[in-house]
Amino acid sequence: FQNNGDENAFNNSNETTPAPQTLPKKADHEATKGHPQDLDSFYKTYPSFAWGPIVVSAFLFGLGKIPVVNEYFSKHEMTAFGWEAALKYTVFAIVSSYAFHGWCSVHADHSLKIQSGKLTTSWVQFAVWTAIVGVYWDAHFYFAHRWAHENKWAYTFFHKTHHLVKDPNCFGAYFVTYQSHILLEQIVVFIMAMCGMPRDVFMFVMYYGTIATYLEHSGYEFGHMKLPFVPYLKMDHVMMVLGLPTVFLSGVSVAEHDWHHEKFLQNYGLSFKYLDKIFGTYHPGRVPGEQQLIKPKSEVSKSE
Repeated sequence: FQNNGDENAFNNSNETTPAPQTLPKKADHEATKGHPQDLDSFYKTYPSFAWGPIVVSAFLFGLGKIPVVNEYFSKHEMTAFGWEAALKYTVFAIVSSYAFHGWCSVHADHSLKIQSGKLTTSWVQFAVWTAIVGVYWDAHFYFAHRWAHENKWAYTFFHKTHHLVKDPNCFGAYFVTYQSHILLEQIVVFIMAMCGMPRDVFMFVMYYGTIATYLEHSGYEFGHMKLPFVPYLKMDHVMMVLGLPTVFLSGVSVAEHDWHHEKFLQNYGLSFKYLDKIFGTYHPGRVPGEQQLIKPKSEVSKSE
């Protein structure tokens, strides 16, 4: 605290109350420096957050009024996700982001820190659809994400805001423009929905994907963390079970995505790393807590 006034204010016996105090001005975070601090200026600076939802909602509403589309929906017993369900998910995403960040900040072992529709009728259908959505979304994300990095206009329009954060935390997971949501997420959901994606698969992918995104942007390699009460199990085992339909593919680690934020031009995958390895954009990232690079296998073999 800083004393705002007479230096002897606290020592004056005639004073019954301490002199007013002011907190030191909080330094702006590098990623948010110069950004709007209230809603009015926020929407003026980022109008896409106003027109984006309006355009998407109007498009979906109009789509449902087309007779051919309505007939297709009825034939396949497809129903709209609905405002109530969307609101529940939104509340969940907001509350869980604060809860998860608080847990990371207070309870996480800091040595793990990297940088200072219709219902599915069977489990088989659920597993198959989850795998289809996961694999397609990852492929769509890889190529669209890479394009948004390598094309100057696309980077500025879609993705630059997200990369203002070089040392991620879970709040940075959705620190993106609305047009980025459309390019990397909503187009995928729309395509999968038109292909008949069951409602419960969509619910699982969205809820699980939200937590997975927080983990991926947490800056902590939680995969190595032992679980309470069952210390022989680690977080990696839980993630493997939840991602069982795609267990045959190697998942993206926090260190790998953290490296993407730090160095910008590698590790474009969303959920899996095989496309990065095929197209030569893969890097294993850093060792948690050691601030050192993990040598790719090719470099290790050469040095040996």
